[in-house]
Amino acid sequence: MASIVIKVPEPEKGSFNHNRPAGKLLQSQTLHLREALIKHLKDIADVLAIDPKSLKTEGEVSTYIQRATAILHTQARKP
Repeated sequence: MASIVIKVPEPEKGSFNHNRPAGKLLQSQTLHLREALIKHLKDIADVLAIDPKSLKTEGEVSTYIQRATAILHTQARKP
């Protein structure tokens, strides 16, 4: 399935103010992002808890690689 590109217009000049207090929406989005980061930390900890030397079958190695790769791909684009 092809992805759909949604064009977002550029904000008007002066519409962003570094010193303006954050509104409820921005505060809420920050909490959601924090929860997502916590989930990723748990996912990372779960994968790191596995000793790669304990993986004996191709299936076990495949599962480990899939889990690790899925985490790493989420980190591919850093600001």
